[in-house]
Amino acid sequence: MASHLNDRLLWLCLGVSLFFAVRGIATDLRRVRELTELKHVEKEDRMISEGTEDALKLDTLLKLSESTSYDLRAAALRIIAERSTKGETRDLLLKDLAGKSEQRRGKALSAMYFLVSNRALSRTSVCLRLKDLSTYNALIDCLCNFLDEHTEEIITTVSPILPKTRPLGEKKALGILNIILQENVPAALEAGIVSRWLVKYPFPCALAEPSRKQDVVLLMKTWWSDDAVMSAIFGTLSSHPDGAKQLRKFGLMGSMLEENDHDDYDSDVWMVDGEDTAGSRRMPGRRLRERTAEEQAVRRRRREAMVFIDGGRPLGNDDIIQLPVSE
Repeated sequence: MASHLNDRLLWLCLGVSLFFAVRGIATDLRRVRELTELKHVEKEDRMISEGTEDALKLDTLLKLSESTSYDLRAAALRIIAERSTKGETRDLLLKDLAGKSEQRRGKALSAMYFLVSNRALSRTSVCLRLKDLSTYNALIDCLCNFLDEHTEEIITTVSPILPKTRPLGEKKALGILNIILQENVPAALEAGIVSRWLVKYPFPCALAEPSRKQDVVLLMKTWWSDDAVMSAIFGTLSSHPDGAKQLRKFGLMGSMLEENDHDDYDSDVWMVDGEDTAGSRRMPGRRLRERTAEEQAVRRRRREAMVFIDGGRPLGNDDIIQLPVSE
């Protein structure tokens, strides 16, 4: 009798143990599944709300822009950029850009270049606000003001497209124009990019004698490395139908027949700065289909001329030997 009682207790304890063991194993398995499950937890929106943005002062935004947190810096710069392209602030920015004050114009150029070239702002509405007609008008006014400052030779490069007198601030203005021009070429044309600015620009080839103003577009393609930004601007304009029309209208681009005539060009050497320097590059030109006999004889003498120089001194007219003029 005692043995049967012990067996029952043993089976009872074994059953209870198995019950708790099964429950424990099931609980552990569920816990392992929960721990290894990939959950898509939505990140809390830590960006500053619009109501808070308007309440932030510039001093606070300046401190946030210097924060070590990337999100805070990006948010602060975005708020500052959006404020600078809205309402009266935008009007003042464009006014300083088109104004005569060199100090204000320099600050406006730096601000504009940051706004249009910063990648973090390219996906915002900031860039869209700086691609309208009023922006192009202010920028063309700025570039026209730089024309009066082409007085002192700063650049030493000898080029038919790059003037030696280009002011320092003009390069940044060209960079801004090159960035925003592709977005709205008609607005730039309406603002006078060709009629008010490029037609008056002191390209060396246009100021030379004889003038090659009509070859500016062609020279921009050939000598693009001398002035990459200006060449890019001309490339954008010449590839646009209305832009090409205005370039031809104002004498900066030849006819389509002349542009396609690549096999014929003048072989004369382009002289730069008088007798002391001779350019070693050839400048493509248009075929002069109507020449007098005297002009043809002069060109023939130039082709058959010989140059003798022992080095150590500049090249002059005395070193060039030409055939006598035949009567």
